[in-house]
Amino acid sequence: MHDIKMLHGIDSLYYFCESNENYDDLYLEILDQVEEVKGKFEKRDVEFENNDIHILINDISLSFLGKAEGFYWFKDINEFFKIGFKDKYKNRGLNDIRVQLQGIGIYTIGIKSLIDFINNSLLENCVTGYYPITRADLNCFIQYDFSFVTKEMFVTRKRKYSTINEIGNANTVQTLYVGKEPFKLRLYNKKEELKKSKKKDLMYEYFANNGFDLEEQIFNVEFELHRTHLKTFNISTIEELLSNTVNLFKQSMDDIRLIDISNITENDIKNNSKSRAETLTIWEHIKNSYKLDDFLQIQLPLSKVKRAISIYDDNKFELEYISLCRKAFINNLNIDKDYTNTLFDKAKESLTKTTTTKELKKNYIDVELISKNGQKDNYRLLNSGELIKPLRTETVANLSDYDLLVYLDKTREKEHLSTRDKHIHTVAFNEAKKRGLLLDISSSEALSF
Repeated sequence: MHDIKMLHGIDSLYYFCESNENYDDLYLEILDQVEEVKGKFEKRDVEFENNDIHILINDISLSFLGKAEGFYWFKDINEFFKIGFKDKYKNRGLNDIRVQLQGIGIYTIGIKSLIDFINNSLLENCVTGYYPITRADLNCFIQYDFSFVTKEMFVTRKRKYSTINEIGNANTVQTLYVGKEPFKLRLYNKKEELKKSKKKDLMYEYFANNGFDLEEQIFNVEFELHRTHLKTFNISTIEELLSNTVNLFKQSMDDIRLIDISNITENDIKNNSKSRAETLTIWEHIKNSYKLDDFLQIQLPLSKVKRAISIYDDNKFELEYISLCRKAFINNLNIDKDYTNTLFDKAKESLTKTTTTKELKKNYIDVELISKNGQKDNYRLLNSGELIKPLRTETVANLSDYDLLVYLDKTREKEHLSTRDKHIHTVAFNEAKKRGLLLDISSSEALSF
């Protein structure tokens, strides 16, 4: 048991930054930069997207993500974190700056270096030093196969933690949720989650450097803790979280236990009277082994966060173009000069229209029909000439398996609110079932989990 590989840490961290009297000037400067970049595109009649807009704060480049919940959101050039800024005179119940640390940054340069960079370099002179936390995901990566676990094998101390969702196939469990916001456990197959993730190479390198066997199963035991739950332990700030993370994780492991059901009866399981069952040895081992010393010691210089922005010139284009063509030849793709000329024309055309993946995949034209009474309806004219009315549903086909399961979990909570919400859930459920991510059961049975 003691030879089992484990990596303990904080998988994600969201927090606010309290702004000071200098913040208003920073916010106006951000808006000015965004509008200035937009103006350059508009002056040249070139279509642009959010990620084409870049700004500088204290000589640090940020890429625009869009506006949501009143915040203008940006990400750093390395995608280590996301940060949002809002008007200080609107929604005064919230702090003006929100930060979300990403796993790529946490596992690359270390959580302390990342926090220090954001708070003391990026936001220099516009914050007070008070950083209230809004969410933390405490986790343990473990070289252990938890696919045998079922929802019946968990017991919770409080009734509000008792919501359990189990997702997998006929033989194994891939993801299991226990509880809901503001406190829940996620137990899932990390290698399955990484299959369609851009973090795959980074995380595999991280695991390999820490002695994991990449041919064996790797699971993640992760507790998602939101502000209201953290406050019950008098934890409000980043500093308080880092000082109490170990005890908080151990308490979470006690609040939601993985038990041995072999020594209790079927009636105990059916009536949810499982509290007398013993905790499985592996669960106790994870709890007692949890520590953050090594995790918090991962710190790289702040200069690593600021990746140099190289100038894109003729030489760089030539090297990239030759490399791309060579890759095509090696993989026996049928390309010639006529084909590359066609791509050249498409690239020129893209300067006057959007180039998002969604737009490039469209095989229809959006049209608007106006009836005699003035009512407007939106239709799609297919390449075949057929005119159809689009369904108002979420697109789930391009989601990774893990993101799809998270989305399914959210739609399940809302599916009873309206017919439309029920249809949204059904679309997500059918997609997950098609991929073999669910047990072979009906949608109504799944809702009883």
